Amino acid sequence: MLLQIKELYKEKCIIDEMPDYPNDYYWFKDEGNHLIGIKKNVPTSEKKLLSLLFDEIVSVDFDQQKRLFWLELLLYGKTKLLETMVHPYDEVRFIFFHHNFDSDTKIEFDQLIKSFNQKFIVLFIDREYGVILDFTKRNEYDVEEFEEIAKAINEDFYYYTNLYKTVDYSIDDQISEAFLKEFNLYQKYRNRQVLIMEQQELLLQYMILTINDYDGFNQLAQKIERLSYDLVEVVKSYLDNNFNLSMGAKALYMHRNTFMNKLERFIQVTGLNVKEFKHAIVAYILIKNLELKSNM
Repeated sequence: MLLQIKELYKEKCIIDEMPDYPNDYYWFKDEGNHLIGIKKNVPTSEKKLLSLLFDEIVSVDFDQQKRLFWLELLLYGKTKLLETMVHPYDEVRFIFFHHNFDSDTKIEFDQLIKSFNQKFIVLFIDREYGVILDFTKRNEYDVEEFEEIAKAINEDFYYYTNLYKTVDYSIDDQISEAFLKEFNLYQKYRNRQVLIMEQQELLLQYMILTINDYDGFNQLAQKIERLSYDLVEVVKSYLDNNFNLSMGAKALYMHRNTFMNKLERFIQVTGLNVKEFKHAIVAYILIKNLELKSNM
């Protein structure tokens, strides 16, 4: 019967799909529990006939249907859902966030996110974590838009959260594995000080948190810990300003020569020549690790 209905109505008929505008359709279910949508521009007589053939559904909560579909697929790996539920997207990006919302606040949060993009789907994974599913084709320069979303969350809910946005993943039978891998990384290595995390920030945070496993860590860390605060701040400013002495000194309101002398002092005491990239990345990771320990 479904094949005949599809053949009869063609593009006016959708079966087990999630349309962007569900109110444009009449909805029915057959004996096999398949969801059938028929565009509302069909004649009234045909609509009455369809009501005799199938069970008419007066209202459908499509948002809830979508959320259940994606939770089952991503959390529990029910990839067979991909065979039965048609969706119009080839790729998805995960945007993870941390929360402490109650049920009412979750509704308000969902409304806020939808105000940025109606195609966003918000999933609350558990009592602490959630994810926004982003199906929009984007380029690598979209950080500002995500910063706007993060700032709106922090301002509207008086709750500081940061977002970790992943790369795009193909929606196929590997999607659950990719989702769980990214979720696990976010839980372990999210950087609470960065508003928007991308893959490179997560990788850097991973290196910062796991450098303790290196046997020579304590010896290097102790050299830095014994330094005066201003020497460490000079090195941080130097690295944060892309090895630019003038910009680094300006950021600390320090004379360039004084800044340069302190930088040389750091190099002399630690043996880490931060003017060279390999030494610089080690110094940066060590300093950030010590800062993290101090804050904890």
